[in-house]
Amino acid sequence: MKRAFKIGLAAVAAAAVLVLMAWVVQMRLGSVNMLAPGQPPATGGKLPVISTTMPAIGGIAEWINSGPLTPADFKGKVVLVDFWTYSCINCLRELPNVVAWDEKYRADGLLVIGVHTPEFAFEKDASNVRAAVARLGIKFPVAMDNDYVTWNNFGNSYWPAAYLFDAQGRLRLTHFGEGEYAQTEQRIRELLAEAGAAPAQPAAPAPANVDFSRIGSPETYIGYNREDSLGSPEPLLQDQPQKYSVPGSPVLNTFYLGGTWQVGSEYATLQGAPGELVMRYSASNANLVMGSPQPMRAEVQLDGAPVPAGSRGPDLIEDSGRTYVEVGSYKMYDLIDAKGVYGAHTLRVLFPATGAQVYVFTFG
Repeated sequence: MKRAFKIGLAAVAAAAVLVLMAWVVQMRLGSVNMLAPGQPPATGGKLPVISTTMPAIGGIAEWINSGPLTPADFKGKVVLVDFWTYSCINCLRELPNVVAWDEKYRADGLLVIGVHTPEFAFEKDASNVRAAVARLGIKFPVAMDNDYVTWNNFGNSYWPAAYLFDAQGRLRLTHFGEGEYAQTEQRIRELLAEAGAAPAQPAAPAPANVDFSRIGSPETYIGYNREDSLGSPEPLLQDQPQKYSVPGSPVLNTFYLGGTWQVGSEYATLQGAPGELVMRYSASNANLVMGSPQPMRAEVQLDGAPVPAGSRGPDLIEDSGRTYVEVGSYKMYDLIDAKGVYGAHTLRVLFPATGAQVYVFTFG
């Protein structure tokens, strides 16, 4: 069995796409709910017992927000184990709901454990994860599963993935991907009630503000392990500097490198300044996972012009009529937010100095 699969948001609706992409290593999931083998749909009434034991949470590099947890800490608790990683767009859209459940039901006996299993090497860095936990307002324990020990113990294949255990340690519900937050919260409440608690009224789900049916572009990887849409006319050289160029008319769902880049397995590094990264996409939101050892200000253009005020993501700044992103920390940068207006656009990021590392485009 492969450790996991990985697909983009636009692909999750079609089972055929899953077959075509089965060669990739991992899967992020958008608006899809996949049940565990043999698990009947949770459509009311008592939740089924999927498994009578909880897999071990082990091999943890570091615990954040708590000391190491043991099975003794789970006794009598309803436990939600949530697999995530901090640069995953699907996880970032799910997390506000998980944070809200922790805040609302902790006193009733809910224990949330965030198992942070990295996709990229920079997500193994404890300082990066601690900064993300603080930035995202996460107060529940986070276990850094850098070597995929807990991931494999659970037989997990997805980001995000939720496993809900009752107060007797039995697995009662799984949910893979975004969505169905109200249903998951109701199941949490049912298990708390089974354990003798009287939980307060449910929290309102955090709005997703994403119409998955209108996203026309998949996650697009830059590193050669999962790259399949480089449009620059030059051949991709693995782990070697190469001068690339951007043609005049970018093609939809294709990215282009301009300047001298070295494409590695996970990311491309700018080796000769200046350089540019261009992506023709169809969505409302566009994000780029990237970072730089030396912070730099990169100019961002949309359709050949500064990004209009109504389409700027929270990571963009305006200065003297131009729009920029301050690239430093390794994370997902929210560049374009057209606030529910979907369409095809050309995104261009202009890097003024060497060292920038670009990983993956994601869309919403």
